[in-house]
Amino acid sequence: MKYTLFLGCFIPVRLPHIEAVARGVLPQLGIELADVDGFTCCPEPVGFLTDRMTGLAMAARNICLAEEAGLDIITLCNGCTYTLKQANETLKADAALRARVNDVLSETGHEFKGTVDVLHFAQVLSRRVGLDGIKAVVKKPLTGLRVACHPGCHILSPPAVLGFDDPLDPVVLDGMVSALGADPVDWDKKTGCCGWTLTNYGEREAANRLLGAKLDAMHAAGADCSTVICPQCFYQFDTGQMLAARELKLEYKVPTIYYLQLLALAMGRSLDESGIRQHRVKDPALEERLGRLVA
Repeated sequence: MKYTLFLGCFIPVRLPHIEAVARGVLPQLGIELADVDGFTCCPEPVGFLTDRMTGLAMAARNICLAEEAGLDIITLCNGCTYTLKQANETLKADAALRARVNDVLSETGHEFKGTVDVLHFAQVLSRRVGLDGIKAVVKKPLTGLRVACHPGCHILSPPAVLGFDDPLDPVVLDGMVSALGADPVDWDKKTGCCGWTLTNYGEREAANRLLGAKLDAMHAAGADCSTVICPQCFYQFDTGQMLAARELKLEYKVPTIYYLQLLALAMGRSLDESGIRQHRVKDPALEERLGRLVA
């Protein structure tokens, strides 16, 4: 399995430790990552909704680079998956729109042909590697770790295009967590937005309320931590939680761990190698427990 790695903007700038973990663990599951020069912003799925043609042309140019490399795209971000997958499927299905976009792309020397697919890493792991394949690389099962799984919005809808999971009852990420030996908890508000977009577009108070409701639900379910597959969700539950804790009057912490970091721990990597110590919301008791599990 070989893919072009589409990193997007957010991870290289704000969360480089997640890129490092991805590059370290995915090849050990048979996923070869190829770097392609010239990738740009996907573009961001909310900000460009008001200028459809510009957004489609930007997304199509990125897809063209993968087509020219002859490889499907793998992403580490729900938003990038949402943008690129939507553009890819839309342009494959609409010949007239594809011609208009290709007219724009002709100025850059590219042509969208619709020859590749766009996949989130969680889709590759759950479908192409499979849960048995994940279990096969687990050396240090995360036994007893209670995890609130938050798949995020952009990977779930529209389901006909994204094709990842049931948006009303998502279970794929739970299965991936179980494959590591951990226990996914059943918690209310699992399908709700993390609130990052509200924060990013100036509605911090509303975002904090939304974040607080989700954290309360995780805490009430007895979660030791949450796990995510999207860098924006990670940032909201980590840095966002740290910034909002005083306003929300939180008397607890729910650390968040990107799924590939959990996978790295289960594969026998240390807390430092997995980037856990770089998080903003820290729980010494959880870190001590994780350290014992992977020792």
